[in-house]
Amino acid sequence: MRRPLLVVLVLVSACAHPKPAPPAPDLHSARLEAADHELRAGCLDCLVAAYREYDALRTVPAAAERASTGAVRAAALIALRERELGMVDEGYVQRGRDVAAGDPAVPRVLVTVLDVVDATAPASVGAGRPTSDADLERMRVVRANREAWSDALRAAAGSDVAVAYAWLAFTCGSSDARAMSRDDIIRPVESSATTPLIRYRTATCRAVESDALQRLLADEPRFQEIEYTRGQAFVARQTLDDADAAFDRARQWHPAWPTLTLAIANVAMTAEEFERAMTMYAETLKYEPQAVDALLGKVKALTYLSRNTEAIATTDELLLQRWYVGDARYWRAVNETALERYDDAWTDIELAAKLLVNAEVPKLAGIIAYHRHELEVSRGKFDDSLGRNPSDCETFYYLGLVLGELRQWPRASDVVPKAGACLERTVEQAREAIEAIRASDDPPARKARKIAKREQTIAVSLRWIATCWFNSAVASYNLARPAEARQWAERVVDDEQFGARARELLAQLAK
Repeated sequence: MRRPLLVVLVLVSACAHPKPAPPAPDLHSARLEAADHELRAGCLDCLVAAYREYDALRTVPAAAERASTGAVRAAALIALRERELGMVDEGYVQRGRDVAAGDPAVPRVLVTVLDVVDATAPASVGAGRPTSDADLERMRVVRANREAWSDALRAAAGSDVAVAYAWLAFTCGSSDARAMSRDDIIRPVESSATTPLIRYRTATCRAVESDALQRLLADEPRFQEIEYTRGQAFVARQTLDDADAAFDRARQWHPAWPTLTLAIANVAMTAEEFERAMTMYAETLKYEPQAVDALLGKVKALTYLSRNTEAIATTDELLLQRWYVGDARYWRAVNETALERYDDAWTDIELAAKLLVNAEVPKLAGIIAYHRHELEVSRGKFDDSLGRNPSDCETFYYLGLVLGELRQWPRASDVVPKAGACLERTVEQAREAIEAIRASDDPPARKARKIAKREQTIAVSLRWIATCWFNSAVASYNLARPAEARQWAERVVDDEQFGARARELLAQLAK
């Protein structure tokens, strides 16, 4: 009886239904949610992390449609952020287009966002204006599509955070939207106003809200692009060390950033750190070879470093770009004058005069003509310069020299003393500047450079002042004004250069 029982038991066991396997965990949904969170977090690193996750999930059938849409959103936002900040273009517009082309479920408005981003000129490497044919073509495309794009972005801004960001980027800085108030611009994105991505763009719409950006950085420390904006604010307040520190933090985070390296170079120029400035201008040009502001800055830095031949070669690069032609010709003439290549300098300064209207161009032309012994031409150029800037001591000084050599004593007796008095004020201002530098918080090396430059200014000015007093004595003597001649000559009787001649003049006056 026991054996049949076994058989029954076995049969019952064999006929039982197998226990179903537990369902696989829905990991891709959690990953999509995490990617969505990163996208809304809004920092550039956040957007890149979101894109990578979306792109990886496109291979999962159950997640592919949503992942493709997310990848297009993230790619558009990354590309837009790169252009707004003037970073190196990493090709995200094309990546977004490729994803959209492979998935018809991607909303059409996101393709429009890619079109808008593609037509957005990158933050000019300094100038804030078009500096290439490509920039001009982008402007043409925007003009042709502005109304349609504006309508599409406004309509979808309330339902898609990427479109909301694109709407702000497209409208906040547009001169065509100047009739709109800031509130009108922000109203379409109110549904996502608390999203960090939108908080960031709202805080930079038409004006920089520094406090809002600081709170955003505190909430999300990965928002390192805010350091660049902080650096710009420090530059505006002329707190150069703070600007340097902020820019340095931004560069450590993201080095491939030509607008940032240009900003660092400009700060270095202001701080009279010309070697560092030239290095940063060169770094900018490594990323953006046609950055005309960096080329012009490099020319100036090389000029102040007395590397005249290199400066001239860099003006050739600038002239090839067909931008800043007048400036290029002017700085070329400055360096040719330093090398005593006066004929070449004259050709360049004449070309500069056709494009630039300021006091510096005729002043340099007057100096070049003086060295070419064209005294009447030189006098006319100095008069033109003083007509544009009547307080330039150097121009007064050179004009006095020319008038003396032309023996135009009546005018020389008026101009030369004014030049000397002007130069005395220059010496006084330079000495005051030295005291201010010594009392400043500048690093010792920067203080030393600034003080040395002003001490050089003082030394040159004192030499020129002595020249002015002696030439004033000569002019008064030739105008038969003995009392005035004696007064001027007595000022330089102990001067190493003019003392002997001053004493000889006083002896003549004593007869």
